[in-house]
Amino acid sequence: MEGYVKTDIGLIPQDWNLYKLGEVATFRRGSFPQPYGLDKWYDDNNGYPFVQVYDVGDNLTLKATTKRKISEEAAEKSVLAKKGTLLLTIQGSIGRMAIAHYDTYVDRTLLLFNSFKVPIDKNFFMFTVFRLFELEKQRAHGSTIKTITKAQLTNFQIPLPPYPEQQKIADILGTVDKKIQVIDEQILKTEKLKKGVMQRLLTEGIGHTEFKDSPLGKIPKSWQLISLYDLRNKKDKYGFTGGPFGSDLKSEHYTLDGVKVIQLQNIGEGKFIEKGIIYTSEEKADELKSCNIYPNDIILAKMAPVARCCIVPSLDERYVMCSDGIRLSVDRERFDNDFIFQALNCPYFRNQAESKSTGTTRARIGLNDLKKTVLIVPPDISEQKKLAQILKTFDEKINVLDGKKMEYHKLKNGLMQTLLTGKIRVNNPIEV
Repeated sequence: MEGYVKTDIGLIPQDWNLYKLGEVATFRRGSFPQPYGLDKWYDDNNGYPFVQVYDVGDNLTLKATTKRKISEEAAEKSVLAKKGTLLLTIQGSIGRMAIAHYDTYVDRTLLLFNSFKVPIDKNFFMFTVFRLFELEKQRAHGSTIKTITKAQLTNFQIPLPPYPEQQKIADILGTVDKKIQVIDEQILKTEKLKKGVMQRLLTEGIGHTEFKDSPLGKIPKSWQLISLYDLRNKKDKYGFTGGPFGSDLKSEHYTLDGVKVIQLQNIGEGKFIEKGIIYTSEEKADELKSCNIYPNDIILAKMAPVARCCIVPSLDERYVMCSDGIRLSVDRERFDNDFIFQALNCPYFRNQAESKSTGTTRARIGLNDLKKTVLIVPPDISEQKKLAQILKTFDEKINVLDGKKMEYHKLKNGLMQTLLTGKIRVNNPIEV
């Protein structure tokens, strides 16, 4: 192909250079005193920002505030990243990147890029390394990459165009990111509005004038407090049950196809996440009959965020729960399934679940504790349906925004594939 040269990573424009990452940048790991759990390391009220993997978003940005803040004593043993430092996650959800927009201390599960040895646009570099990790994930055939060594990262091959072209490419991709960021802000705004409306609707209802005291505050006089366990379909032997013991469903039981296993990562905040799906055999699913879960059932998570839940999709006839999943099959003769689902996502319910959870580093709730938590329920199923429908309008708006966000992500992935490999040059402007 005229104007291109063959390299170990394929064809690149002949005016581009190919480097190993270690030839381009210097970097080091963050740090934090051990063991993690000691109270003296933390000061969430007056401490210093502390970036962990959780704090790096999926859109090449840090979250507005870090989940934890650390004490002065811990800060002395950690690593400071000044505003503008490029960060990379190397454990857990590896390959996430962000440029710090505030001074922060950094955990040992991240790398800090200190300096660059060649002329390079920092944003271009970030997009390039992010893409390389995405390629690594594809080579792993969907399995999760748990960690990466400094040696492996040092040998990543980086194709670099002339500096002005780097800037143009970064500007184009940055424009798409800004559009995604706007949609993210709209989603957050809608979710916040829904949460406020939800708390009011599901504790006060509409048009009620008589109220009574309850352990959860004042509620309409005719409404009831019903435990999660009493919401179950009593005709279903496994209407409220947990997932299998870890020894009953291990990696050796996973197959290339068969019955899908719903893992914790698939249980989102009010939505099912079709991500990293694994399978087990039909025979194993039959063996774990008590841990099967079906379309439109509700699945809750034992692990943090505790009691988050989603409705099981109608994509397959059945699924198998992971060990930290809990199935709720609602008695639909007495309760509206959508109302129960909305109530489970209401702040008053989640607060109950969190108060019953245990664990310092990662909270979890047991099946017996969860079954005792209660929902505030109108006895009239038509009222349940009316309230659920109001809240579903917020979900529908969020789904539309999620669809737009997905389209921009597809556009961005396509642009990264072409711009960062030189298949499309940026001599002419590209509209996004």
